[in-house]
Amino acid sequence: MRPATFTLRLTRSVSQFLLPDLRALLPAESVQFFSNELDEEWHYTLLCAQGDNTCSLAASAILVWQQLKRIRSMRYSSLQQQRDLSGATSTELYSLLQAPEAVLYLS
Repeated sequence: MRPATFTLRLTRSVSQFLLPDLRALLPAESVQFFSNELDEEWHYTLLCAQGDNTCSLAASAILVWQQLKRIRSMRYSSLQQQRDLSGATSTELYSLLQAPEAVLYLS
C-alpha cells in the first residue's frame, strides 16, 4: 500500500522563494523534489507525506509567501473537487492538503 501524499506544483518564480523554506522546514524523509527543466509552467513538483506536521508546516510557509505577494494564485485539485484557494485560511489549506491525492498549484 502506498503512503498517503499531497503534491505541490510550483512555477519557477514561486519555487525561488518557497522551495528554500520547504527544504528547511519539512523533514527530508517526508518529501521528494522533482525538477522539470523542460516544463516552463510547472518547474518543480514536490511529493509530500500527508502527516499533521508536514501539512501544517507546508500550509504555513505557503501562506506567508502568499501574504508577501510572491504567490499570486493557488489552485487546488483532488479526486472530489477543484477550486481556487487564493483566499484560503490556514485551517482550510491544512484540511485540503490532507485530502486523498491533493494537488496544489502555486504560481
